[in-house]
Amino acid sequence: MRTLSILSRKGGTGKTTLALHLAVAARASGLSTIVADLDRQQSAVDWRRLREPDDLRVEAVKPGALFPRQQDLARQGADLLIVDTGPSVEGDVEQAARCADLCVIVARPNFFDVRAVADSAVLVSGLFRPAVFVINQAPSRRSGLEAPAVVRAVRDLQGLGHPVAPIGLRARAAYQHGVAAGLTAQELEPHGVAACEIGALWSWMFAALWSTDDHAVAGPYPVANAAPEIRPAY
Repeated sequence: MRTLSILSRKGGTGKTTLALHLAVAARASGLSTIVADLDRQQSAVDWRRLREPDDLRVEAVKPGALFPRQQDLARQGADLLIVDTGPSVEGDVEQAARCADLCVIVARPNFFDVRAVADSAVLVSGLFRPAVFVINQAPSRRSGLEAPAVVRAVRDLQGLGHPVAPIGLRARAAYQHGVAAGLTAQELEPHGVAACEIGALWSWMFAALWSTDDHAVAGPYPVANAAPEIRPAY
């Protein structure tokens, strides 16, 4: 089993939205996937209650219980655990990072978010955990060019000692509309640009998590219809 922990010390960066979208993409690729909701607001658990009965599991887990729950799920044969954390709770974030095979540090492309995630970068470095930054809610390109704010954010994040994922998420209404309906963008608009965007990011995450493992599953979420716009210059 692999564990993906979604981190940010700042609220409003879209950690829960990213965690849920990746979970649905992972399940669509054939992985047995569980979301552990460590956020004390339990937004992921609330979202799960809006859904029709299906096999996507979202569990409220206290930080102190994360490691034993992780071990239980591994013994049960789960493929992927995605850990959604809350903002600004040092112990919760540290526990999630310790349990992770890959830490995903989420930031919007602005000064305050980039500054806020510096502490998360230091934390995961001190724990010797692999990590990657994912830029969320980025403005769309214009005339094929990234907005200056995105270029600055990529440069500043790279200076924090971890790579920036080559696929970022744009500010798209489909993400919010989907979550509000108990869905994800790829379920709301299966052929939409947001669905392709998430598919591309999940494919990259899948490769990062299982690159050295001969894992007998269907493989990454399909991205055949991915539009060129979703592949940022960074």
